[in-house]
Amino acid sequence: MIISVTSLKGGVGKSTIAQNLAVCMAHNGYKVCIADADTNQSSLRWSSLRSDELPIIPAFGTPEKTLSANIKQLALDYEIVIIDGTPTLDKITSKIILLADMLLVPILPSGLDIWATEQFLERYEDAKIEKEKDIPAYMILNQYQSNITFNREVKEALTETSIQLFNSTLRPRTAYREVIIQGKGVFEYKDEKAKYEFLDLYNEVVNVM
Repeated sequence: MIISVTSLKGGVGKSTIAQNLAVCMAHNGYKVCIADADTNQSSLRWSSLRSDELPIIPAFGTPEKTLSANIKQLALDYEIVIIDGTPTLDKITSKIILLADMLLVPILPSGLDIWATEQFLERYEDAKIEKEKDIPAYMILNQYQSNITFNREVKEALTETSIQLFNSTLRPRTAYREVIIQGKGVFEYKDEKAKYEFLDLYNEVVNVM
């Protein structure tokens, strides 16, 4: 299965979600890898920092020219390929969408993110027409705080789009930043709240796979 984590806006948590999802899957027995399509290659570096004592999660750089061929080959070798996407309107975003068996679309509770999501929805609908089949897609609300009125309003607005919003949300926790530089996921870290918060999201993803 190919899971693309993508958005048209930077800084929404694509790499964080891709890495932590891969960690949860590896600990649950899946043979998983990350295809890093982002220009900053953060998942590639994150993978190189993982301890030998942790489950192996390879990451591979995927240049745009060979993206499709590389992903298709990885899908033969791994049960789950997670594409860490790039925030751009270029052709590579359409390729990432078309390759996916499932799309995960992180979004922050902000007006700018809602505007970017509107553009993404247009690209998503075009991709479905080109592929001539449905591409299951789910939004993930990141850095969400339920005690802020505007955040709740954004969440309500997102439930009215053509892409389903997962019930699970991720809060703005320091743990997500700390684990990256250790090559870990929050499932492998000391912050229990972050661990079980992400497990809720992982279970939602697995339930719709």
